[in-house]
Amino acid sequence: MEQLGVIAFKVLAIMAVLLVVWLAMGKRQLGDLTPFDFAVSITAGTVAGAGIADPRIGLGETVVGLILLGILQIALSWLSLKYRFIHHRLHHEPTVLVENGQIIKTNLRLVRLTAEMLLSLLREKEVFDITEVELAVLEPHGKLSVLKKAEFLPLSASRMNVTVAPNRILIPVILEGQLQEKVLTQMGFSREQIVELKQQYNADLHEVFVALMDKNQQLHIIKEEAQESGIFLH
Repeated sequence: MEQLGVIAFKVLAIMAVLLVVWLAMGKRQLGDLTPFDFAVSITAGTVAGAGIADPRIGLGETVVGLILLGILQIALSWLSLKYRFIHHRLHHEPTVLVENGQIIKTNLRLVRLTAEMLLSLLREKEVFDITEVELAVLEPHGKLSVLKKAEFLPLSASRMNVTVAPNRILIPVILEGQLQEKVLTQMGFSREQIVELKQQYNADLHEVFVALMDKNQQLHIIKEEAQESGIFLH
């Protein structure tokens, strides 16, 4: 029983350190990691797993190993931002795969993609006719960027020389009956205005599921008792 307690403590401690190291590495998605970032992540996972599974490896050794990996990754990321040649060594370059409706076969082989895989990636971008494509670029993180020819682009206000009103952005100021005072402060409300708002709506807050406000202080309220109308039939 004591051994299980030790293992549980090691799991919690190592996971906490691993989470801190991962957060320190920066706000990036898994698909955006460089090869070095990926290697650090795999190594950190291996070190953490070994520290949990092998009783001969102390908790302190595992924690030190994870911290050193985190420091190494952060240092190399800083260097890659400061020195462009390091950045180019650690990152793949964007690769043109389609130009003016034609597949660049040599580049396709360079990134180890088949024509079928390329066509599948194009379909994910809602391109079913390759002749509509002016440029398709495989980005360093592995995603495909597609630019359609001008005649196949959707109409926009700028292309039609039409002036449109700015977008209306709604910000949640009440969530599940709780007034978001920090959000209201960031929107320019004074402390007195927030207190007045709480006093004015305090009795009705429990009936509000979500309330959204635009920059003109117009509210859109979603009540707790909102129900499906049945218009959409499955």
